[in-house]
Amino acid sequence: MICTGAERKERIYFMKYDDKGVKKCVADRTRRVAGWMAGIMLAAILAGCGQMERPAGIAEDGRDAAEVAEKGAGGTEEIGAARADTAGAQEAEAGGAENSPATMADLLRESGNVPEMAEAPELPETVLWFNATYACLTYTNGCDWRWVGGMEPTEENADKAEYLLYSSWNVWDRKSGIEAVNKLLGGGHRAKCQECMDDLEAWGLLELSEMRFAEELTKIVAGERTDIDLGDVPGRYAVAYYMYHRGIGAEYIAAWDFCRVNQLYADFYLCGFMDYEEAMDASLENSLRLQKMYDSWDEMMDAYLMGYRFWQGDPEITEDSPTKERRSYYEMLKNSNDSPYELDWNMELKKSW
Repeated sequence: MICTGAERKERIYFMKYDDKGVKKCVADRTRRVAGWMAGIMLAAILAGCGQMERPAGIAEDGRDAAEVAEKGAGGTEEIGAARADTAGAQEAEAGGAENSPATMADLLRESGNVPEMAEAPELPETVLWFNATYACLTYTNGCDWRWVGGMEPTEENADKAEYLLYSSWNVWDRKSGIEAVNKLLGGGHRAKCQECMDDLEAWGLLELSEMRFAEELTKIVAGERTDIDLGDVPGRYAVAYYMYHRGIGAEYIAAWDFCRVNQLYADFYLCGFMDYEEAMDASLENSLRLQKMYDSWDEMMDAYLMGYRFWQGDPEITEDSPTKERRSYYEMLKNSNDSPYELDWNMELKKSW
């Protein structure tokens, strides 16, 4: 039987990832970000960010999320079964707690619990479309995108999914899971990105030239300016600046939030927080919204990766850039013999379960 509530919290510890470990990861990540920000911010803005291509769907005249948001009206509504009061939601990061980035494969390898892959079932194309929205992460984790949640719904895999939900999202039951979903639907990282742009404007930094902005941001990170607090991930402000000056609105990265909503619903099914029909019904409503916002898998993934880049605060100029790595996984999966992106983006998504 799958444990719940306090019992689930206790079982998390056998995976060797307790609250102290989470706090240590946060502290380590903060120091690491501050270190490289002071040294390479100038290069990030002038050599890296300025040379990158504009994501698909963004016009030179500055048209961005205004049109996208209009196409995807209702993007902040609660989903059917996912109605909950979020007033008491914990201050975990909308994309999971502010933990040091780790894939499921990393976490499971550390614990010695690598999921066993069984032959995937025949799923309706609509469900496969849902799976494709988070297939990049599934592929990164060494799992099979043709399974809902990437794994066979066994008790052992349910325990692993529960552990990952707790360690990455601070989710341990249905209620906390719905709260996490509603945070993503209600704003997620697109809201945080807009906050960064608004902060930069209030501080008088948003309209600076790239050279001046890089100089000022480096001073702030180095502690030479104490009037501005960039938080634990200062690189997000560099990414927000980059987006703003290339006509990319914060709402454009909704794919980063909404793809993870589908991922969460799949995990809730694996864990028993939702039954299969409820999880698929919720995924259908979310996916219809997502399908209206973008015109193709490539455009959706451009937006997803921009959101991932913002979350990481990643200038994407170093060889070990996590965004470059995630992008390479997408390209590999896209060109594989069993690519989920061969599915028609514009297929009719309908209940078929």
